[in-house]
Amino acid sequence: MKSITAETAFEAAIGAEKAAEKFFHGLEAKFSHNEEVSRLWKQYAEDEAMHANWLENLKAKLGQEELSKPVDEHTVQLLDVVAEISVEKTLEKVHDLEDAYELVNEIENGETNAIFRFLIDNFEADEKMRDFLREQLNEHVGRLTIDLPPQYRGAATRRKIKVSA
Repeated sequence: MKSITAETAFEAAIGAEKAAEKFFHGLEAKFSHNEEVSRLWKQYAEDEAMHANWLENLKAKLGQEELSKPVDEHTVQLLDVVAEISVEKTLEKVHDLEDAYELVNEIENGETNAIFRFLIDNFEADEKMRDFLREQLNEHVGRLTIDLPPQYRGAATRRKIKVSA
């Protein structure tokens, strides 16, 4: 079992949030011909930038003793998975809105947000801030089903919305 410190976990999580921001900007560009869909991906990108900022601020509040602590094995495994993700290769898989929808669903219910939750739950001392951040994350994850315009909620319709040439 390899040992990873909280500081390394924070750096990886911040990097993952910034990569997710880049991914969503990529989707925004791929669907620039559709204002409603493009706006949704832009909002996701802004959320990811906020997540990175929150993690940077939380990390800055911690002392070296806390940052030097090892994280648990499950978090190490999550970090390994996140490290393998390529924004460019992931964007290449998107040919229509259904592809984007499925990838975003997978990403938002995956490792990056699990790591974010772990860091909040284990290092944010302020209970109200923890609750606030959890609520923000839940809203972010739910955005795909809540904020996706109603006319795009069916898979068949999403398959018809192709990426920009």
